[in-house]
Amino acid sequence: MRFRPALLGALGVPTLLLAIVGASGQQAENNPAAPQKAKGGPKKENTVIEQSFPPTGPMETAWKITWETRQSYGLIIKSAYFKRSPQHAWIQVIGDARISELLVPYHPGEPRFWDVSYNFDLCTLTKEDAGQFGKLHVGSTGSSTAPCMVEELRERGVIWKSSDGVRRGHSLVLWGCLEAANYRYIIEYGFQDDGCITFRLGSTGRNYGGKEYVPHMHNALWRIDVNVDGPANNSAFLMEHIEPAANKIEAKTVHKKFNNGKEGGADFDAKKFTMLRVFNTTKKNARGEFYSYDLMPARHGNSRHFGEEEQCTQHDFWVTKASPKEPELDYRQLPKYCNGESIENTDIVIWYSAPMHHEPRSEDGVIVDGSLVGCTHVGWSSFTLRPSNIFDRTPLYPSK
Repeated sequence: MRFRPALLGALGVPTLLLAIVGASGQQAENNPAAPQKAKGGPKKENTVIEQSFPPTGPMETAWKITWETRQSYGLIIKSAYFKRSPQHAWIQVIGDARISELLVPYHPGEPRFWDVSYNFDLCTLTKEDAGQFGKLHVGSTGSSTAPCMVEELRERGVIWKSSDGVRRGHSLVLWGCLEAANYRYIIEYGFQDDGCITFRLGSTGRNYGGKEYVPHMHNALWRIDVNVDGPANNSAFLMEHIEPAANKIEAKTVHKKFNNGKEGGADFDAKKFTMLRVFNTTKKNARGEFYSYDLMPARHGNSRHFGEEEQCTQHDFWVTKASPKEPELDYRQLPKYCNGESIENTDIVIWYSAPMHHEPRSEDGVIVDGSLVGCTHVGWSSFTLRPSNIFDRTPLYPSK
């Protein structure tokens, strides 16, 4: 459930307060500038973006991305293709990628929000949001057609330094913002010049009224249809670093089939540096290594919850077989989706939990006359899809 300023006049303050207390969604802010549904509003822009790298000079690598904005889910990537050199063909990396759910449980046990399920709109964005070099794109916010996606080209710092010199890298960043009542969720995808894709969720806005200083979690629950060089012939491995037993010094890396090649879940172990690899079983590089993409966690910790429909949080990684005829999009239903189908040499979907713990602090705002004044700074959770054996050698490196 969401609340709009119009309800204040229609219901009156006492009735509205009762509605808020009984609501399953989070508290809305009073936003009289919220866009209205337009009959003849701005025309939706082309949703395909192509960016070559470096931004100036001859092309070395490139990305081609199709995006979409949708009520509840915010910014969605519908497909992403990478070109690793001017001579090579485009390689598909992902199909549909989105936030599947946003679980926000508070420490006392209540409230427990599923923010995607409340049909929140995207925020209408402005030039101030886009910054000096960002570009605004028009899309559907849910209730209107308005600027709601930002495209930025960012420098990402040094990507290598050696006796040959140094190279600074770039990233094409696309982001939108979900207007989740008192919260704002920044959904961000970064497409790097070296073939990596970064996924980030930023939680900002105002702390929940009446529980401004109650600790809680922000669980970003992602669904990514990874299609390494196409949807067919993909398989998943779990990769773990194993330290030696006592009195030994030889470590090792173990690659094993994810859940013995069947749909299911797996856990992140900090001691094992757990990663997930998706590879194409028919395509190899010049070294004879399979084209692969690795999911690289960047975790605050592991999130486990035990409320209704929260069995999906009992694992950090899930892999299922893709169902194109009946897309399975609801993270809460993951245990039901896992019905023993093979995830080898087929079209597979990765589901990944990227949790963040919010320990409220004075910097989140100040309570004045019973109301919280201020805005909590953005807190990020993230992970990266990194190419492995897509290139034949170090990308973006001088060839002598």
